[in-house]
Amino acid sequence: MQICQYLLVIGCFICIFAVNMIYHLFTSLPLMVCGIAVIQLLLTARKRTSKAIRWLLLWAVATMLLYGCHFIYFNHFASWLPMTDTLYAMTNLLVYPLFLLYISAVTDREPLHRQKTVQGLTVGIPLVAGIAVGCLYAAMNDAQTAQFISSYLYHGHEEKLTGLPLYQAWTHIGCHVVFAIQVVCVIVLGFKRIRRFNKTIQQLYADTENKEIKSIPTILILFIVTSLVSTVANVLGKEVFVDTVILGIPSLVFSILIFSLTWVGMQQDFTMRSIPEEQEQETGCEENTVVTPSANSILIYERLETMMREQQTFLNHDLLLNDVAKLLGTNRTYLLQALSSCAHMTFKEYINRKRIAYAEKLIAESPQTPKTEIAALSGYNSMSAFYRNFGLYKS
Repeated sequence: MQICQYLLVIGCFICIFAVNMIYHLFTSLPLMVCGIAVIQLLLTARKRTSKAIRWLLLWAVATMLLYGCHFIYFNHFASWLPMTDTLYAMTNLLVYPLFLLYISAVTDREPLHRQKTVQGLTVGIPLVAGIAVGCLYAAMNDAQTAQFISSYLYHGHEEKLTGLPLYQAWTHIGCHVVFAIQVVCVIVLGFKRIRRFNKTIQQLYADTENKEIKSIPTILILFIVTSLVSTVANVLGKEVFVDTVILGIPSLVFSILIFSLTWVGMQQDFTMRSIPEEQEQETGCEENTVVTPSANSILIYERLETMMREQQTFLNHDLLLNDVAKLLGTNRTYLLQALSSCAHMTFKEYINRKRIAYAEKLIAESPQTPKTEIAALSGYNSMSAFYRNFGLYKS
């Protein structure tokens, strides 16, 4: 009987120790992931001339500082909290604007970071929040600081607070409201830019491999999920996850998303500035209206169909809109209008539908031909591009 009791006690101690270790792992996991992301981005930034990767690096550094503050908070290092909570107020309002600046550096010819107003808002709002929180901590005495940390930071109660601790609580609530507004603004502006960038690529290039932002289901979905989880976590308050393994849920989610966003960003080497300026200006890609084809558009489209049928121009590797326009004796604008009004397709879709139809014909005529050869004969440089477009456009 005594042996069973001893075993039960030992088992309880082991369970408590295991839960404690798991909890500490959860508090440090996002911080470790951010540290790895920073190292990866530093190595990548040394190899690239693109400034976009540097903005992603700044985002990763800000995120690492944010989760460093989380680590201090969840491990109850109370003496550090006035300093780290001030840093948290700043970095929490900095990470999403920095991610928007990264998206802009990829998708805009004139990135947002060059605008003084955007610079002021990106740096100014977090700085004001940090100064406000820091000054209130400096003005509070030790008893007031301890009361604020215990009542508000760890238990989410502000009812019993008065004076400076109450003002500090209101300041934190204001930061949460600003954060929620930021998330909405960044989602809207980020979506718009990524969609426009991808449309531009689709209009100018037949081969968009390693050019388009993988918006669905990568950056956009990850961005939405990250934003929603961040907003919910801020509404609930960090105190909900203190001293409980429930912390593992947001910890794992954020770690996976941070790693995924970093990985996707590292693969995105092609930016709007990689496109010759005169090509991008003539696409008119922001127009999304369906127009009735004019006589000129019909004529150009008929000539295009004839050329594709007789010369099989779509089989040319790395085919550009500019190449086809020159062969037709027209310009990019008129060719895009013809494709939009007559075929209701982007240049990318039009060419890849032709290529896949040709590939299906080759497969039907010679089933034993290797797929790698079919892909090359159909105008593709990579098997991944062939399989992706085959899945999209096969009849």
